[in-house]
Amino acid sequence: MAEIKMSYIFIEKQKHESKILKEVLLEIIDEVVQVRDDEILKVNDIDIKYRIIQKKKSKRCFLEMTSSARVNRCIPALQKVDAVFFNSSQQKYYYAIRDYDGISESFCKRLYPKYTEFERKLRSLILFILTKAYGSRWQSETVSQELLSVIQENAHGKVSLNETLENMDLNTLEMYLFEKRSVDYAGIINEKLSAECLKKLEKEEICSIIEEMRETSLWESHFEKYGKQKDWEKKISEVHKIRNKVAHQKTITIEEFTDTNRKLNAINRNLSNAIEGIREENFTENSIVDILGNFAILAGSMATNIAQSQAFEDVVIGFSAKIQEMLKPMAEVYKSGVVKTLSDYGNIYEKMNLGVVQSQMIKNMGAIAESFSAARSSVNSIISAKEIADSFPLSKAFGNTNIAEVIQNSCIIPQQKRIKEIEPFQDCDEQPNADWCGEK
Repeated sequence: MAEIKMSYIFIEKQKHESKILKEVLLEIIDEVVQVRDDEILKVNDIDIKYRIIQKKKSKRCFLEMTSSARVNRCIPALQKVDAVFFNSSQQKYYYAIRDYDGISESFCKRLYPKYTEFERKLRSLILFILTKAYGSRWQSETVSQELLSVIQENAHGKVSLNETLENMDLNTLEMYLFEKRSVDYAGIINEKLSAECLKKLEKEEICSIIEEMRETSLWESHFEKYGKQKDWEKKISEVHKIRNKVAHQKTITIEEFTDTNRKLNAINRNLSNAIEGIREENFTENSIVDILGNFAILAGSMATNIAQSQAFEDVVIGFSAKIQEMLKPMAEVYKSGVVKTLSDYGNIYEKMNLGVVQSQMIKNMGAIAESFSAARSSVNSIISAKEIADSFPLSKAFGNTNIAEVIQNSCIIPQQKRIKEIEPFQDCDEQPNADWCGEK
């Protein structure tokens, strides 16, 4: 368990009629403690070691308190004693100065890694998006000569692509992302909208060029997919409030810690989701998983009228096996709702007591999965998946039965087996955790 220390220097402001400063302070402490002896204070059933020292005729007194209890228990106990020194009616006798604030130190130690995570993930998101848009030209295309000169001056020389963002402090990075970019109106008019060009351009092309002439920020041009600029500016601004305090180990209140911790958790989660999304989009073949995932959702929602059929379980077994085979190599990196949805449906089907009879339908459902495997175009909605499913004659899989018609016409999932629809990511604040200091 980590030890948290609080220590104070008290300076006499006005001499008490009958007590020395040490006795005044002990009297104040007795107002909030359950038990006090020469070494231990008991507050909220927590033991706090203490020592209080004052030389004879000295106008200064030193107090130190330490606790090794669980952080989420000892901090409130230490805060209770701390507060009484700064709220006591006897403050007319002393000045109180914290010379070591272990409570704030604990808060700073837990917030600092989250600030570093935030800055690193923000740079990561920028690089993923800009390298996709501009390739190796991203620095020359997006960093102005004026800003590049400042970066190079701070770096004492030229900066490589790898070093460009690292040499921007957070304020510069925000300016780079959010400031409106100037537009070369004269150049566009003389080159793209010249009299000669206007004779050849269609209306849509002219409108597109005019749209280019709007002053936009880098975020508005390339990052709007991941949220509105004003929303991100607000999020970043809110976590700035005590960033300087954390960096320089200054006093932080419990309210500041709780609020900032929640907001940092939320913004880091947002950045992680955005980074994972664009990484999979850029570097991973996930269209097959999307197709199969959406088709599984569709098939599950259409299963009501054949829930008691042996043929249905044959279909589920074969199709589930094929899906799981394709999902295995991507399960760790592909964090979309598809994986969870397939897992949820699999658990439901597994519990169905239908009796297993292997049949030709397993092979036929495998053939459907194989036909989807050949599709390389991205499918992002249940409607699109349904269109693909409709294009494959279900009678091939189900033979000369009416099951194909049942699946096609039935869109109700039993209430007791209904799975809560996976909602798209929402930027919601993390709920405060009662065990906000769960360290040991």
